Amino acid sequence: MPDQLEAATERVRSARARVGTIINKKWHLDQLLGVGGMAAVYAATHRNKKRVAIKMLHAELSQDEAIRKRFLREGYIANSVLQRGAVAVDYDDVTEEGLAFLVMELLDGETIEHRWRRKGRALSPNEALSLVDQLLDTLSAAHAQGIVHRDLKPENLFLTRDGTVKVLDFGIARVRELSTPQTTLAGSAIGTPAFMAPEQARGRWQEVDGRTDLWAIGATLYTLLTGKFVHAGESAQETLALAATRPARSIAERRPDLHPSLIAFVDRALSYDKAARFPDAATMQHVLRVTYAEMEGRETNPAVQVAIPNVQSIPPARAITERNLKSPARGTGPGLRTPKRSSAPGIREELTAELTRWLRGVAGDRRRIWLLATAFAAFVLVGVVWLRSRSDEPRAAAAAKGAAVAAPAAVAAPGVQPGSLHGAGSAAATAGQAELQRPAPANGVPPIEPKAVRVDDLPRELRRTNAGR
Repeated sequence: MPDQLEAATERVRSARARVGTIINKKWHLDQLLGVGGMAAVYAATHRNKKRVAIKMLHAELSQDEAIRKRFLREGYIANSVLQRGAVAVDYDDVTEEGLAFLVMELLDGETIEHRWRRKGRALSPNEALSLVDQLLDTLSAAHAQGIVHRDLKPENLFLTRDGTVKVLDFGIARVRELSTPQTTLAGSAIGTPAFMAPEQARGRWQEVDGRTDLWAIGATLYTLLTGKFVHAGESAQETLALAATRPARSIAERRPDLHPSLIAFVDRALSYDKAARFPDAATMQHVLRVTYAEMEGRETNPAVQVAIPNVQSIPPARAITERNLKSPARGTGPGLRTPKRSSAPGIREELTAELTRWLRGVAGDRRRIWLLATAFAAFVLVGVVWLRSRSDEPRAAAAAKGAAVAAPAAVAAPGVQPGSLHGAGSAAATAGQAELQRPAPANGVPPIEPKAVRVDDLPRELRRTNAGR
């Protein structure tokens, strides 16, 4: 595991270092869009000013002649689909360093996984079904050509700003097979365990067909609606074992509030037995539209595609560009500050990038902004009240002290008998008479007022003498 993490970190670092360079004197790598297990994807500009996407095979994989040729050949599988949901590949080449790459159409929008996370890890049933409806269009065309994707998941689905669902990485699963050592190829599982059908998890490739992709669509719907995976193990190996041996639980266990037709639709797609699933993508799409009509309480019209809601909510992308890159020699990531200390290089950058994506999602949701502003205002108000209560404590103590000092003034003047006062005027007159009876000072020196002596004020010797008497 540490070796895999180190290898992945090195791939990210190498991919970032290429931003801003020119390959084959034609393509300027403008932005790093993503790094996967097989390749890195860049936004690039040709010298004729055309904007494209470039998928570049990792260096260690490009060194294998068979993998490199297979990558270039399989990259054109999407062109055979002949459907708008497939990403077109226009050109292929090898860099001066020997890295194979594909030139593809540049997409503008967000992945379904990013959209799911941005919306609190849960999509509405209508939105989830609308995305799958378009996906099934593409899979129908692909399966008709004998093409099975074998790695369908929210991360490999892309929603453009014009509302088109694009399927990424056609043919990549086949390249992964070739990159697996031949000694372990038989019985190996290629794909993502959380979205892997039972026959695929068991590595029985002779049983993998279009219905394997339909199971992955059911798993995708399950995750988009519940925020959970169908099988969730403590590790990828445990998840793989669960996918291979344990039937999926009904989605009703996590979302009993869903419409019964939708529950039946997802459960059928996730059937452990292939024969119990939908026979093909076209049938699954027909049942999906019938399910949507039943949810809406209207007549069924299977010919009408479900419209995707809130396509305009896609936030503007802030891609990794050359302008916000630090010097590669200083070991920084694009658009990120230089970390002072890090025991695992690259991990902090990834966490920062994840936090940045979350903040973008929050910025795109006005309701969350309002909640954050309300919480911040409440926090400030509590702080002000607390500070004022602290500042009032010294004032209260001073007031109490002043009251204690002024208390003797309420004692009756000398010579006044208790109970002889009938008001403030009588007290003032009596005090005035007592003041007149005082002897006049001799030679201008006021007389010394007698002071009462208490026993406690005497030295210990005098106390003992008085006690003997």
